[in-house]
Amino acid sequence: MSKHYINGLWVIGEGTPFTSINPADGTTIWQGTNATEREITAACDAARKSLFKWEQCGVGGRANYILKFTKTVEARREELALLIAKEAGKPLWEAKTEVNAVIGKANLSIQAYHERFEEKEIPNPEAPAHLRYKPHGVVAILGPFNFPAHLNNGHIIPALLAGNTVVCKPSELTPAVGEFIFQCWHDSDLPAGVINGIQGGVNTAKTLLNQDLQGVYFTGSYTTGVRINKHFSERPDVILALEMGEIGRA
Repeated sequence: MSKHYINGLWVIGEGTPFTSINPADGTTIWQGTNATEREITAACDAARKSLFKWEQCGVGGRANYILKFTKTVEARREELALLIAKEAGKPLWEAKTEVNAVIGKANLSIQAYHERFEEKEIPNPEAPAHLRYKPHGVVAILGPFNFPAHLNNGHIIPALLAGNTVVCKPSELTPAVGEFIFQCWHDSDLPAGVINGIQGGVNTAKTLLNQDLQGVYFTGSYTTGVRINKHFSERPDVILALEMGEIGRA
């Protein structure tokens, strides 16, 4: 039985079970549970408690952890590509290009951060002004099934680099890939609580969105994105990044 990743530990879930099936041959790839409200709350609490220390690492320290994650993925690239191909039903060559995108995201994000978010001094006749960027806080990431490693990772790395902490729920169709990525972060010695991984379906996502969050990064259908936007319509303090498909398409 697979587990959730909460506060640096692998936790056996207490929720209802579900499985991930290889679409090519119907074999079971992964078995686990939908995260319960208590488990989701624990993941968010862990993320919140780790915020201050993670911010104090500074962008250089955070970048070092991210680069170590990249090296961990690179060392297991063939294993990850095969898992993506089996669970997402992709040809192996396409799965390999997805792994390359995961590896390449770190340097692209670090470069973009330095170009856009470095501290700036603004000249002023009376006194110098300084522009500094701060983390938003705890960010929920809801990932898709079609690029289960790359698109999740495309949110995780920029969020962590900026000093946020993360609770990530992979698609219920590709939980094994999500678990693999969480293991790579764990093997990179990322401080406990900085990233937390919970598994589950729609109800798990709904419970997560009812937590005290400062950001939600979602990739998926237009319909679901609209629901998320409405859910936070009275929370302008929550940053939303909604990458959605065309209207009427999943």
